[in-house]
Amino acid sequence: MLISIKKPSLNRAIALNLLLITLLIGTGGCFNRNRTADKLKEDTKEIQRFDSNLTFNDVTLEQADDKGKLWWKMKAKQASYSKDQKNAVIEDPKGELYQDGKPVFQIAAQKGEVKGDGKSILLKGAIVATDLRDGTILKGDELEWKPTEDVLFVRNNVTGTHKQMQFSAQEGRVLTRARTIELFRQIVALSKTPELQIRTEHLTWDVKGERVMGDRPIQVDQYKNKVLTDRGSADKAEVDLKAKTVNLQQNARLDLKEKGVQVSSNSLLWNLDAQTLASSQPITIVNPPQQVTLNANQGAVDLQKNTVDLVGNVRGVGQKNQSKLDADRVLWFITTQRFEATGNVNYRQENPPFSLLGPRASGKLDDQQVAVNGGRVELQITPQPQQ
Repeated sequence: MLISIKKPSLNRAIALNLLLITLLIGTGGCFNRNRTADKLKEDTKEIQRFDSNLTFNDVTLEQADDKGKLWWKMKAKQASYSKDQKNAVIEDPKGELYQDGKPVFQIAAQKGEVKGDGKSILLKGAIVATDLRDGTILKGDELEWKPTEDVLFVRNNVTGTHKQMQFSAQEGRVLTRARTIELFRQIVALSKTPELQIRTEHLTWDVKGERVMGDRPIQVDQYKNKVLTDRGSADKAEVDLKAKTVNLQQNARLDLKEKGVQVSSNSLLWNLDAQTLASSQPITIVNPPQQVTLNANQGAVDLQKNTVDLVGNVRGVGQKNQSKLDADRVLWFITTQRFEATGNVNYRQENPPFSLLGPRASGKLDDQQVAVNGGRVELQITPQPQQ
């Protein structure tokens, strides 16, 4: 570790000189006066090497790899070294962290500790770390830099600010070469465009690729002018900030609060700009106010047109009147609650009990207004028992 000293400690210098005088008096017979000055310098270095309270004021410390490329460079008001000089405690450090010999982070803290080999530097208290490449600002109570691993840790009450996102967490890990930030525990991330809030326990942010990935239960809320409009949840998710899409996977659910509709599947691709949802896996649509539920093998939702297009083994149930609909394909209109069904249409109801079979049908499940037409139509009426 290279140390440059602007101003030595006066008290330290006095103590060292007194100790040197004592040593010289006790061993005066072994040295002549011509060698006194050289020996004084040698003894000073030796005493400093083994002194347990070696302290320097206004110092600059730096560490480089075997090729001379800097790992880090710090200025501190004070540096105190242990007896074996393996560790140094520094006060009010400020400096830069380097990668490939170039500064990548500017940092400041209240105090810190430097390992003797310089492969780890630990800073504590009011941490501020600024990424010089994109302006990301990280804050926390503790920071650890491991230059040989290209990893920067920020711990305890972590916050981050970037032109694209703000976040808070209990711990963060920055892979400086890969340009990713990994967050742990109690995470709240706010995206500016699109306007999203993300909550989870583990999140990875690919800063350069503009993607955010979570592999734990996650909640993604969409806002418009700071008003919550839609809420997505899943066991894992990926948010593409550039494409403005949210890919919800495993136990995926989206509550369209403005539409009064809930959509669930094991896979939901949510396009925020186009205002669409798509799933190639079994999907369920629920309208709680009208007590209508629709299921299918796959489907798509267009929030601008207020339509739901369901394909494959489509089944609709109107719980109010116990009406049921089966078809190969159903187009459902969210606003009017009407549907258009095609392919092997089978409509059934219990009050009054009857069923309709045909190639096409249209109507509403909640009020039992259904018309079946086209090709061969069958009507089956179940007689009610006499009272």
